[in-house]
Amino acid sequence: MQQIFWDLFKNFLLGGLIVASISYIATYVDPLIGAIWWSFPVTLVPSLWFMHSHGKNNTYLAKFALSTTYALVLLVITTFFLSYFYKQDSSGFIAPIIKSSIIWFIASIIFYKTVKYYKLDDKFM
Repeated sequence: MQQIFWDLFKNFLLGGLIVASISYIATYVDPLIGAIWWSFPVTLVPSLWFMHSHGKNNTYLAKFALSTTYALVLLVITTFFLSYFYKQDSSGFIAPIIKSSIIWFIASIIFYKTVKYYKLDDKFM
């Protein structure tokens, strides 16, 4: 059990370093370069590494990666609304995050229910 915590901590550090580099680049170098670097699957790589180091084979990793590809529609919806809400409320920081999180939550439920209703589970994990 202690090994899992250590592996999760290393995973946290790797993901945190990637996110920190995106924040730095977007703030101090160029927002476009930051957005391009952000488009790299920063949360996917540490997750895949963790699964691999805990015995999951490449077939499993491939299925997980494909599942995240389908779920990207949720990311597109959420970031679109996040941008929209920031444009509408130029003085606030937290309100647009809360509003877009609510949109994400609703869209996630719809996405989940759609996958279950149409029995598309085999396309996911």
